[in-house]
Amino acid sequence: MNGRTDMATRRSPVEDGLGLRGRILAALEAMTPKLRVIGELALRDPEAFIRKTSRELCLELGASEPTLIRFCKEMGYAGLAAFRIDLALEGSAPLSALVEPAVHERRSMNREAKRRIAARAAPLVAEASAILLDNGSTVEAFAEHLRDAAPLTILTTSLPIASMLMAQGRHEVMLTGGRVRPDSLALVGELAERALQGLRFDSFVMGVYGIGKGRIGGSREDEARQTRAMTEAADRVILLADASKFSQPALYKVCDLGRAAILVTDLPPDHPAAREAAAAGVEVLSVHGQDEEGQETT
Repeated sequence: MNGRTDMATRRSPVEDGLGLRGRILAALEAMTPKLRVIGELALRDPEAFIRKTSRELCLELGASEPTLIRFCKEMGYAGLAAFRIDLALEGSAPLSALVEPAVHERRSMNREAKRRIAARAAPLVAEASAILLDNGSTVEAFAEHLRDAAPLTILTTSLPIASMLMAQGRHEVMLTGGRVRPDSLALVGELAERALQGLRFDSFVMGVYGIGKGRIGGSREDEARQTRAMTEAADRVILLADASKFSQPALYKVCDLGRAAILVTDLPPDHPAAREAAAAGVEVLSVHGQDEEGQETT
């Protein structure tokens, strides 16, 4: 992972003393014209920069999505979501303007790493009979690998994952119920939390918004609370997290990192974040340098 987006080296706007807006201003002159247009919009209309989808931003800017992501990385962030959060936290826009990436955006981020993580995690539920599945693109990739698994009882909060599992024709599939969140197509709210009461699952396969300072975090209070309830309804938590999640700021605590039994990640085993997880008692399974078949790449 590029050192500029490494958890140990990335600086927040508060920590660097200059602030995100100051960093953008300082960098504008040296930017290419395409990146400069993006920076100018973030300074001129931060609320629109946060609220609009990446596709809408690209149409307004006349830029491609890879160029938008490159701008965020130039500013020291793993991607658009992390940049938007710091833009809001600095006071450039209200916290209520924070948005999660839309489903199509999340699927396109770190796609190959997510596929490798999913392939490594799938055998971990081979002996299970009932599992919980979180929402999110990495868990969605995991669900694809259940097409050849022994029949399972699966409860999920994700509409896309439920649809995929139904198409596989192998598993008993349940949804929690609740309000549908348009950006993630996930079910949230009191009904979703109530659906977990009195139920017990072998494993909870958990996606993650951000990991840091010994905790697993989320960007929204209701979803963080619901995810916490899912961890409490399972005997074992399997955490799926690509490297970008370890530099992602998260506003709300889901649970301590040590609540996870297993972390499957593309971080190298000697990465400080991987060592932190291991020190917390989490078994770390790294797919760093491996393909989807688990073979070493050259």
